[in-house]
Amino acid sequence: MLLQRLNRPLLILCTALWLAPQAWAAPELIDRIVATVDYQTILWSELNYRLRFEAEQRGLSSFTEPGKLEVLRSEVLKDMVDEQVLILKAQKDSIQIDNNEVEEMLGQQFLLAKSSMDDGEFGRMLERVGLTERQLKARYRKEIRHRLLSRQIRAFVAYRVHVGHRDVEAFRIAHVDSLPNQISLSHILLQIRPSDAVLAEKLARIGEAQTALAAGEDFAAVAREYSEDPGSASHGGELGCFSAGTMVSEFEEAAFTLKPGETSEPVLSPYGYHLIKLEEKREDALCASHILILARTSDDDKGNTHDKLLELRKRALNGEEFSQLAREYSGNPQTAQQGGLWGNFPREQIPEFLKPYLNGLKLGEISEPFFLEEGGHIIKINDDQAALEGLIRETRTEQAMRKLIDEYRQQIHIETRLDEEDLRRPGDDATGYLSEEHGADQAAQ
Repeated sequence: MLLQRLNRPLLILCTALWLAPQAWAAPELIDRIVATVDYQTILWSELNYRLRFEAEQRGLSSFTEPGKLEVLRSEVLKDMVDEQVLILKAQKDSIQIDNNEVEEMLGQQFLLAKSSMDDGEFGRMLERVGLTERQLKARYRKEIRHRLLSRQIRAFVAYRVHVGHRDVEAFRIAHVDSLPNQISLSHILLQIRPSDAVLAEKLARIGEAQTALAAGEDFAAVAREYSEDPGSASHGGELGCFSAGTMVSEFEEAAFTLKPGETSEPVLSPYGYHLIKLEEKREDALCASHILILARTSDDDKGNTHDKLLELRKRALNGEEFSQLAREYSGNPQTAQQGGLWGNFPREQIPEFLKPYLNGLKLGEISEPFFLEEGGHIIKINDDQAALEGLIRETRTEQAMRKLIDEYRQQIHIETRLDEEDLRRPGDDATGYLSEEHGADQAAQ
């Protein structure tokens, strides 16, 4: 849906840039104009950057049947034209944005993009795609300005949408036996933990390492003796430098509270107990070492987690608030703070890994326990007043935005050239990407 695409996190551009040589492994065709929207143009390279991102999101690759990629390319171009129409409408209506906000977001997004890559990889990525850092920033700046303009015009449209109690009741009646096109999901996550006896044993072992450190022994030497992390123990526990979001949350939360040279108290994560020593704190990363005592889980531990999820499900079905249970028990701190709220999903965009557990559920129902990599879950399809109001409001806002775009399309000149033969040179493959040899010839010219 258009609104989801306009409002999702702004890493599309850089994600597509670093996916280019890895997931698609072919140089770009020299730019052509594939669409004009009034006085604005959309280039072949811009379309393919977005296509790569969308294909990655849907699990497609350059080896996917050409027909599927062509259909997706047409869909992506239509969305890009709609976005540009919306931007022009915002500009026509003299909607203003704060340049300071643009520059602040630019700095944050640029830092995030750079910190998500290894040292030197960012520069190599720019070199591969033929952009300077200044040019990449210019692209980011344009994307950010468009995003803010879209957000403002959407807020204006949403403000005029009214949803009342009768609307919610009519919605419930209409979807007694079938799910709406968009659903709101909440979940409770329980991580599989070892038994209390195992944890006590491992805590005693990490306590021995603490005692050695307190006696003045070198951290690296203690790590070599005690740590059970096969990747770092032989290197004195050294983990190198990492940005936010790289490590498991328990580890990161403890590491970010330390000062350089400090060592944490024992920290329990899904892997076991850690002693974390912060070596260096940079603007966009931490450098740390650790000692890990593994605390492995068993089938009995998984069974205990399953039983606990069954108990929580029963309590929710017997009338306890699912949101309160999520706040109290869920092991996902981000969603737990919001009462387990996971988000709104168009039905056709529900992640594939979730679909088997939602089959047959209706509004207000809760799934049976199931397990994913991070632990055990139960999921509820929300039917409370606030959730349904939000779904109705979002649907009506989407419809109003669609009407606004369609009406303004009639007032401006739009031309697409995706089907023109001269978009491809002889030797291009069916997806529109050059072969390696043809790309090399083009680069030589």
